[in-house]
Amino acid sequence: MNNWLNSLSPRERALVTYGFLAVSAVLIWLLAIKPLFNNQLKLNKNIAIQKTTLSKMQKQSIEIKQLQKQNTSKPVTIGTQNPQQLIERSLQTWRLKSDLERMQSQGSNGVRLILKNANADRVMRFLHELESTHSLSIDNMTIDSGNKATGLADFRLTIKRNTK
Repeated sequence: MNNWLNSLSPRERALVTYGFLAVSAVLIWLLAIKPLFNNQLKLNKNIAIQKTTLSKMQKQSIEIKQLQKQNTSKPVTIGTQNPQQLIERSLQTWRLKSDLERMQSQGSNGVRLILKNANADRVMRFLHELESTHSLSIDNMTIDSGNKATGLADFRLTIKRNTK
């Protein structure tokens, strides 16, 4: 290779040398520098997206903390309203009023309910609301899901006011 280069005229030798340097520079650019540069741009873009996400999450965290403070500072109404009224309002909220077959008062602190073909998920949310918000608890519950569509069941409940 050296003999071939020496056999060329000085002008051809300079042309081959500069050509080799130019091709080497282009190859280094294409194979090393450009991929690193593109990767750096992608990483900077990801960092910007992650910073935006972080700021949104921090704002949401502050809102959640404020809502939690409001929720814990809200007094639970114990013994101020008739349980039947509270249950009726909750049934309406959870769209279970149409499934109510019978509601019977069991004294001043209890109510007996019969729900037919009620959505089981809504019933569980309804019961959670009664317990957590209104201090009512389940005294007796029977669930019959035989021959019902998926997610539907018949419920017989006795709900009483917590005396704790």
